[in-house]
Order: sequence, then C-alpha cells, then structure tokens
Amino acid sequence: MTRRLLPLLIAVAVLAAAPAAWATLQTDRATFRSEAAKGIAAAHTYWWDSRHSWYDSFLNDQRQYPQATVWSIVPLFEAIDARAIGSPSTKNKAAVKYFASKAERYWNGNVKPHGGYTPYPGDRNTSEQIWFDDNGWWGIAFVDAYTATHDKRYLTDAARALDFIANRGWDKKHGGVWWETHRTRKAGEALASGSALAAMLYDKTGNTSFLKTARKFISWGNKHFIGQNGLYRRSDTDSTPMGYVEGPMIGANEVLCLKAGDTAACARAEFVATESLQRFGQDVNHGPQFDTIYLRWMLDYYRATGDARWYNLAYHNGLRAFQNARGKHGLFLRAWNEDGLPCGNQRVGVGEVSRLPLVLGGVVIAARIIMHGAGMIAMCSAVGAGEVFDPIGEVGVGVAQPCGVAGVPKAAGSRELDLHQPNAAAA
Repeated sequence: MTRRLLPLLIAVAVLAAAPAAWATLQTDRATFRSEAAKGIAAAHTYWWDSRHSWYDSFLNDQRQYPQATVWSIVPLFEAIDARAIGSPSTKNKAAVKYFASKAERYWNGNVKPHGGYTPYPGDRNTSEQIWFDDNGWWGIAFVDAYTATHDKRYLTDAARALDFIANRGWDKKHGGVWWETHRTRKAGEALASGSALAAMLYDKTGNTSFLKTARKFISWGNKHFIGQNGLYRRSDTDSTPMGYVEGPMIGANEVLCLKAGDTAACARAEFVATESLQRFGQDVNHGPQFDTIYLRWMLDYYRATGDARWYNLAYHNGLRAFQNARGKHGLFLRAWNEDGLPCGNQRVGVGEVSRLPLVLGGVVIAARIIMHGAGMIAMCSAVGAGEVFDPIGEVGVGVAQPCGVAGVPKAAGSRELDLHQPNAAAA
C-alpha cells in the first residue's frame, strides 16, 4: 500500500465517525483563510504605490527605485497563489492572474543567454547583478499560479526561470549553482530553488527534460554539497544547513520519489525532513522570510506522506506568528520568537519603513495551512480533542500530547491561542 493511499483510507474512515471534531476544525481552517485574506489586503493597503501601480519594498518608501524586488514580493505572490488553490473562487483566481501578469514585468529578455528575471520590474540592463535563487523562487510561484488557474502560460514563465538557472547559473566545469551572476559563491538556496522548480515542472508536465535537470542538480548536491548533520550546505564555503534550503530539497526529492519512482529519493527526502526537524526544532527562528519557505515545503511533504509531524510543525509556527509577530495596525511587523523582537524594522530618511517579505510570514503560513488542512483535520478527528496524539514523538523532539487549539495537535511547549478572537494575538 502506498504512502499516499493509507492516509486517504484513514481519513475516509475517521471523517464518518467524527463529524463534531470535523466541524470544529473546519471552523479553525476558516479562521486561517480569513487571516490570509486580511494579510493580503493589508499588503495592498500599506505597500501599494499608486505612482507605479505596484507594491513598494518598504513602507513609505521615498527612494528613487522603491518598487518591490523579487525577493521582497515573492511571499505575497505565494500567498495569493495559495489562497486561490485552497479557495478556488473566481475572484481569487482572478487575483492570481492579475498578480502573475505584473510578475512577468520582471523578465529581462536581454540577459544572456536567453533572458532571466531581474530583481527590479522593467529593468532591461544586461550588467545588473541577478540572483539565481530569485529566479527559482519566482519560477516556483509561477508553477503555483498554474496550479491555481490551470493557465499554461505560467508554466512557460516558470520554465524560462529554470532555463536561466540551468544555462547561466550552473557551473559547467565543476557543477553546482552560483548564487548570482557575479559568481561570488555556490549557494544552497540557488541549488534548492532550482531543484524544486525543475521537479515541479516535471510533475506538472511530464517533460523528461525537467526530470533530467532535477536529477542533475540533486545528484550533484548529494555528492558535493552535504554539510552538517548530513543536510545540504549553505554554500561552498559554509557547511551550515538552512531550513529554506532543506525544505525545497525535500520537495524536489519527494517529486522524484512519487513521480519517477526513485526509491533513493524517497529515502533522501525522509532523512532530510527528519534531520531538519532535529536540527531546527519546533520553533523555527531563521527569520519569517526564510522560515515560510521551509514550512511551505514541510506542508507539501505532509501532503505527500500523510505524516502529521510536518503539518504540526507549520501549524505550531503559524500560532507563533499570530502570538508574537503582530505590531502596528495588526501587521506582522515582528519576529516569531518569544521576545517578539522587531524584525527588519528600520528608518531610512523620513517615515516608518518595514521590509515587505519580513511581514508576510504569518500570511503565507495561513494561506498554506488552508491548502493542506483537510488531511490533518481528518487525522486529529480520529483521536478527538483532548486525547493523546504524538505527531512528533517518533524523532524524539516531543512527547505524546493532546490535540490543541481547535483539535489540531499541539506542539511541545506551545501556548493556547484563541484565533477566533481577532485581537487575541495583537501586540
């Protein structure tokens, strides 16, 4: 019996037996949906620049080039995609199409060899520094836009990003993916985003050229880019693992596992997921803009395997974001740690400014939980709120614990939080 089939059969059985718990958890899921919608709306309210009909990177940005860079805006792109995938209304899908049409403005066809996505919209300069991981994240968001709308145009947009990584970013002599066009270092985030993008394109299209690229990237990483704890490295000069590198590599390996029947990739995905949980723990603290990428892929891995640990990890940190990260006007202006320290707030010239990617963490997690919530709802329904459930005990990170907020398994050390009270988590 496959890893996917067993959780599905369990879900069907328990849903019939636990309608009350199901209803409670559906309410909780609706809360996450509402929070995601509020966050997306707030981004438009506070970061929209009518001068350019687009978002700025900073609040009240008075710089000469204020528009959001790829790295600044990709969390919003992903949140809008995830909302439409989880709630595929005509309005939500239209929002994806509008955003994706604007995202295409970052394409610079003048960049060698076949064009690439530049950091700033409308840039046609060929000598600017361009990041290969940016192209990976942007391409992944375009694949998600396709998933939301089924418009194949976005697969073409995504494939162009991969082409740039594979032809300009790949070191043809020694292997590996450069961080950016100045070739300062081989970067884990570029390798990871490129691997995940190639795997996703193969998954969506069945085109074996994408499979070949994914295998090339992953194989090189497995042979030459392993650092501490057997995890992927930060760079060719730093063996430190990072969640937002490990997450996409888990996702890429899992696609090869399920789509291409690669048993070694199955084992590698499971190993990296388990070791990442050991390394980073339940309370992720790299930074919201990085941790949301890691958690997105752990949610995807939950969907592929049915293993509740990965959903629990994202849910727990979603609660942390609601608990600790809200600041002025209810915006997520703060970090997720216990101190709630400001994250990315600074002053440049006059007026308050806050970087857009740092404040979208809670929104992105909320949108992703909408997508992946049904399976976890079913699993927790099987035991019922208050009964013992051990989603993370297998790897020694936690111990058996009761289902927590609204019946969803509660991580070790997490605090109860009533998400149904709109101001419960406000700073």
